[in-house]
Amino acid sequence: MTVRLFAVLLVLASSVFVTAQPTVYILNVRESAGSWTTPNFLALRIQELLQSASEELGLELSVKTVESIEDWEKLVSEAPQGVVVINAHGELVPVPPKYGVDWQLFYRDLAMNIMYRGWVWVNPVGYGFFYVTYNYTKTAEGRWDWDQLTVDAAGLEVLGGWLGIIATAWPEQAGGTLQVTQVGRHVFDVLGYNLPDTPNAPRPLTTNIPASWYFYVYASGDVTAYSCAAFEIGKGALMWGGWASSPTEQQAMVAAALTLYYLYPAQLEAAQPKPKGLTPEQLILIAWGTVVMIVLLIVVSFLLKRKGR
Repeated sequence: MTVRLFAVLLVLASSVFVTAQPTVYILNVRESAGSWTTPNFLALRIQELLQSASEELGLELSVKTVESIEDWEKLVSEAPQGVVVINAHGELVPVPPKYGVDWQLFYRDLAMNIMYRGWVWVNPVGYGFFYVTYNYTKTAEGRWDWDQLTVDAAGLEVLGGWLGIIATAWPEQAGGTLQVTQVGRHVFDVLGYNLPDTPNAPRPLTTNIPASWYFYVYASGDVTAYSCAAFEIGKGALMWGGWASSPTEQQAMVAAALTLYYLYPAQLEAAQPKPKGLTPEQLILIAWGTVVMIVLLIVVSFLLKRKGR
């Protein structure tokens, strides 16, 4: 009887472990545009980085890509508990067809999913929520027509209003230069990401609430600006990168680092940094140095041959 009970408990424990595996959705809707990103390239690179890091560090992770507007509408409507959504569209968010032109209602529902369904929204690039693709209508041929709208800073204001925060990402609000934190540098080194000490992030976030953690920060008086930061709100979180429109590789690194540290902070903090490789600048210098040495050897060889005649 005791053995059977132990076996049942073991099966239940295994089941809980499997169902507890974090699920990450990368939003890359083909019936939409991007702003400051090339969604296809960015989504693919994020997926590669997440899978590579999970294998190297032994982290449980399920990564899926949301590729159609129908699948995006289904995900928003079903609102599974505790998922991570990485927005590969940059400053733009696709609005599911059921909302028509009511992007404000969609942002409200997105905020509700964050607060009450435990969604973690990762916006690595630019001024998030600045644009929408909306008014999705299906043609007789079965394809989707849609419009793009600039909602400006009102997008973040609407979402922030439902989340209970006041936020802006205009750079002049920061008033200074952000610098990498000890946590940020350690996470980047563990993952082997060659991200700079001063972020390539022209859209840092300033809010009326402190970030739960952050990789870059600037603080002066009453103003604190963040890049690559997490704001835990309700059961979920809003994660903000504010990164530039290029390069794609840095955009993907920001998205992956934010996601992995949110899901597995203890594991990343305990991990040892990867041995550092050469930077692109160093590789260029070595290449030029090699060329110069070859040229000098050729010249010296030529001169010695002439001298020997």
